[in-house]
Amino acid sequence: MFTIEVGSKVKLEIRKQGINGEGIGYYNKLAIFVPGAILKEEVNCEITEANKTYAVAKLDEIVRPSTKRILPPCRFFEQCGGCQMQHIEYKEQLKIKRSIIIQALSRYTDIHTSNRILKKTLGMKETFWYRNKSQMPFKNTNFGLALGLYATQTNHFVYIDECMTQSKKVNEINQDALSVLRKHKMMANDSMNPEGVLLNLVTRHLETTDTASVTFVVTKYDPTLGVVAKDLIKKNPSIDSITYSVNQKSNPMMFGKTVKLLQKKAFIQDEFKQMQIKISPDAFHQLNSKQMIILYDEIEKAAGLTGKEIVIDAYSGIGITSLLLASKAKKVYGIDYSEASISDAAQNAIQNKINNVQFIEDHVEGALPKLIASGVVPDLLVLDPPRAGLHETVIKQIMSSKIKKVIYVSCNPSTLAKNLSILSKQYNVEYIQPIDMFPHTASVESLTLLTLKP
Repeated sequence: MFTIEVGSKVKLEIRKQGINGEGIGYYNKLAIFVPGAILKEEVNCEITEANKTYAVAKLDEIVRPSTKRILPPCRFFEQCGGCQMQHIEYKEQLKIKRSIIIQALSRYTDIHTSNRILKKTLGMKETFWYRNKSQMPFKNTNFGLALGLYATQTNHFVYIDECMTQSKKVNEINQDALSVLRKHKMMANDSMNPEGVLLNLVTRHLETTDTASVTFVVTKYDPTLGVVAKDLIKKNPSIDSITYSVNQKSNPMMFGKTVKLLQKKAFIQDEFKQMQIKISPDAFHQLNSKQMIILYDEIEKAAGLTGKEIVIDAYSGIGITSLLLASKAKKVYGIDYSEASISDAAQNAIQNKINNVQFIEDHVEGALPKLIASGVVPDLLVLDPPRAGLHETVIKQIMSSKIKKVIYVSCNPSTLAKNLSILSKQYNVEYIQPIDMFPHTASVESLTLLTLKP
C-alpha cells in the first residue's frame, strides 16, 4: 500500500480552501494542504511535510485549473507569500473568507450557520494599495542596504521596493528613507554586519490629513539618525513625525520600551467621523482606513444605543470605538494594556471635548472584574481582542455578569469559534458579519452580535 512520506508525488482533487488560504485535498482520508491550489482544481504535488493527521505539499502542476484562478499582479507574489489569495478572483476570496468562518464554527461549535446568522463578507472596490502602515526589516545585501519581508515561515529575505497591499505613499516614504540611509552609509544589524544598528522601519501614512510617521527600530542609538531625520523631512514633506526605538533582536515585539523623538512631533493626526484622532507610532490603529469606516458603522449599528446605556469597550486601543459610542451612551469605559494607546485615547477624548468616557490602562482580564465589582454594570460590552481571543477570566466574567448585549470584533475565526462555543450557552448569536480588512490575504475580520438568553 502506498504511504505518504516526504518526497511522495500525489494527484489531488482540491475539496476546500483552508484557513490560511491553501487548497486542501485528501489522500486515503489524510488531509493534504497545498498552498497556491484552489477549490475544485486537480493538481499534481509533492509532499514536503508528513504527519499522522495531515501533510503539506508543494504545488507542481495544475492539471485542471479553477475558473476562479487569475494571474497575480504583484511581481513578488510567489517569493513573499504574504498574499495567500492574490491568485484568486476577488469575489471568490470574499466567499472563501465566509467559508473559513463556517469551518471554524463547524469544528468548535454547534451554531447553525444560516444566511441570517452568517452574512456575506463586506469587501472593497479597490483591493490594492490599502494598508496605511508598514513594518519592514532592514537587510544588508550585495547591492547595499535593503528593505523587504521574510518569506512566510522562512528566514529567506525578499527585497521589496513596492508592496501592492501598502498604500503608494507608504511605499514612497519607505524608498525615500532607504535612499537617505544609504546616503549616510547606515547598515542593518545582521550576520553580514553585526556592527550595524538598523532592525526595522515602521511607516504610517494617513490619507485624510496627508501626514506620516516614520520610526527607526534600532539595536542602539546612533547620532547619524538625527542627520538622517533632517534629510528625510526635507525629502518628503508629508512626514510629520520621525522617532526611533531601541530594541533587541531577540524581542518578538516590534518596538522597544520607549519611542524617542528625532524630528517634528511625537505623533500624527487622523480625521475620522468628524473627530481629530492623535496616533503615536507604537499605538494601535486600524491598518485599512477605508474598511475602518465600514467596521465602525457596523459597530454603531449593532450597538443600537439610545443615550441611556453604560458601555465597556475592552481592548479599546486609541479609543475610537469608545469615543464614537460615547456620543450615544450615558457613560463609556475603555480598557487597554498599552500605555501609548491609553495615552492617545485620553488625549483624543480631551481634544474632541468628549467628557463621558474614562480610560483604564490595564489588561482586560484584570480590569474588567474590578470595574464590575466596583458597581459598573454595563448594558453593552464591546470586545476587540488580539488573535489569541478572550482570556478565560474574561469569558467567566461575561457569563457571571449576564451583560445584556456583547459585540465581539474578531481577527481570528478559530479563537472566535472557541470563545463562542462557551458564550453561546448563555447568549444568542444574533448574527456574524465578516468584513474584509485585508484583501488578497487569508485574514478574516468579523463582528458578532450576542444577546443574553431569557
